[in-house]
Amino acid sequence: MKLIKAYAPTWLLFSSTFISFDVISDPKVEENSLSGIQEEIRWLHEESYVTTATKTLENIKKSGATVSVITASDLSNMGARNLMDALKRVPGLGINQFNMGMSSVEVRGVKTDFGEKVLFLINGHPTNNNLVNGGAHSSYNNFIVDDIKRVEVVRGPGSALYGANAFVAVINIITKEADDINGTKVSVGAGSYDSKKVNVLFGETFDQLDIAANLNVFDTDGFEGDVESDAIGASGKSDYWNKRYDLGFQLGYGNYSLQGKYLQRKSGPYLSANNVLNDDSEQEYIEYFVEAGYQRALSSQLGFSAKLYFDHFQFDNLWEIFPEGFTDGTGFTYPEGLLLRSPIEHDKTGAEIQFDYQLNSQHKLLSGLMAEHQSQYNVELWTNGGSGPLQDISDVANWNGSHTRNISAAYLQDIWDMRDDLRVIIGARYDHYSDFGGSFNPRSSLTWFFSENYNLVTTYGSAFRAPTFGELYNINNPSIVGNPDVQPEEIETFELGVNGDITKRLNFRVTGFRNNITDLIAPTPSNTAVNVSGNVGELTVDGVEMEVTSRLRSGSSLSLNYTYQYPINELTGERAPDVPLHKANATFNYRHSQYFNTYFGLLYRGSLSRAKSDTRSDVPDFITLDLAVTLKNYIKNLEVKASVYNLLDEDYFDPSPSGVMESDYPKPGRNFMVEASYQL
Repeated sequence: MKLIKAYAPTWLLFSSTFISFDVISDPKVEENSLSGIQEEIRWLHEESYVTTATKTLENIKKSGATVSVITASDLSNMGARNLMDALKRVPGLGINQFNMGMSSVEVRGVKTDFGEKVLFLINGHPTNNNLVNGGAHSSYNNFIVDDIKRVEVVRGPGSALYGANAFVAVINIITKEADDINGTKVSVGAGSYDSKKVNVLFGETFDQLDIAANLNVFDTDGFEGDVESDAIGASGKSDYWNKRYDLGFQLGYGNYSLQGKYLQRKSGPYLSANNVLNDDSEQEYIEYFVEAGYQRALSSQLGFSAKLYFDHFQFDNLWEIFPEGFTDGTGFTYPEGLLLRSPIEHDKTGAEIQFDYQLNSQHKLLSGLMAEHQSQYNVELWTNGGSGPLQDISDVANWNGSHTRNISAAYLQDIWDMRDDLRVIIGARYDHYSDFGGSFNPRSSLTWFFSENYNLVTTYGSAFRAPTFGELYNINNPSIVGNPDVQPEEIETFELGVNGDITKRLNFRVTGFRNNITDLIAPTPSNTAVNVSGNVGELTVDGVEMEVTSRLRSGSSLSLNYTYQYPINELTGERAPDVPLHKANATFNYRHSQYFNTYFGLLYRGSLSRAKSDTRSDVPDFITLDLAVTLKNYIKNLEVKASVYNLLDEDYFDPSPSGVMESDYPKPGRNFMVEASYQL
């Protein structure tokens, strides 16, 4: 009853009373109706409060940011096979695939292959690495969803709280705790491309010790798409098989906590590192982290938290640069193909402390300090030279080297309620890097409730993306080498949004934004034939996000969103390539009964223009339709769901870079997945 009083509006209480008297003679109807009310309460509870926007628990309407929440129920209803299936539905976000097969996230017109301008967190722990590409997708590619409780997606710069990589968005994946699981849940699944998965989710409380753990095994032959012309003019099929092992855990004991994750992923090349079709390449990634935390209330006004962490990341990729029998432009033939192997390892060790101080009824202060050491080592290069066994040539022609980086940071934030209807949030963070210096990033927002159900939010923020060890130190590369003088990329963002509850079941949000990015890192011409990393780019993106969500009766829902974005290369005055002007989503979730649910998801992506030097025609627009059906608890504790993606078998592509190959990257046609879960 406390939960209802805390979160349910008056109409929900009246509905509950009415239903309990009206249908008491029909137990099945009563059970179904009460279950519908529980869905309403769950929605109000799970989607009303967020922590990622301010690093403290705040009502989403007063967080001073553009935030979307994806719940475990949302993921289940849509039959999401990985996190990207859900992120593609978020306003302002787009999911792309590039030559190595990994998924990358485009946000508000800003797109890069490895998604290094988006910070991914797992329970607040950063998963991005600054080894080679700065992104989180090498090993975590797609992120499993079985242990996810909720995902908070904050658009806009987040460096004022989180530092590097929180450039255009922060995505915090919050996993299930012991109370959320309450036992053991076993899931199995199978689908197209000989895909198979097994997941075991465990959660129990023993006296004061909370234990939650998740084991996931995934294996697929992968979609094989037709490629008419790769980088050497060959035709064939892409090859992106995947094998993945993932283990995560959370422990809690009083004020102490411990979380960790281990994963190992192997895959085929898709189109390989140099966009050449082959079947001998293999990518292998291993990553794990452990984080110990402590938090307590020092007084009724002052809270303290601290964490220590260690992360390890490595890859050992074997690339078939040229296939067997290939003859290059000089007439040299590679009878066994040209193979390169490039192992590397990276560690980071760090600590962070944070204080939360409720100064008075108007001011909530947050401050923190952070220090981190990064180390790159065991960098090697092996090759067969075109024939014979692989040989270690690291001493004469390595591709990078051993490097370290020390980071220290301090941040401060004030949440100031000037009046009951007016909130100001002001904060800033300073990061110092041992290899390039400092970066100061402020952020401010003003939220004005100009009527009971409507508010206006305006924000300003800046952020940075640190240069990676690849951009700084790559050597012996035939196309681009590193530059130790490269400085961070920087962004300034302005937002103006209006949010409102038209009725208790119907709400909307409209957000206009401008991104101005300077010091973009890109290849630059040099005195030699090889390009060098440099700060040469400037990009401005103007756009608007619009979304409407309607919560229908008994757990059903309808949502629509549309994004317009116009990215301009300020150096040329031209529209930036490979980014759509228009994106839209429509989803309808129909809860037939407490047992049966149907979900429809429609996605539209507008056409993609090419670079001015690219003579190929634009990448066409497309529409895809996804369908998922779920049968839950018809047999107690058993859930069965089936999903069909790209139901209409749309033929569509993601763009390949200009001057690399004629073909674009093929996307899967109609494909399905069936899963069954049982709570022990």
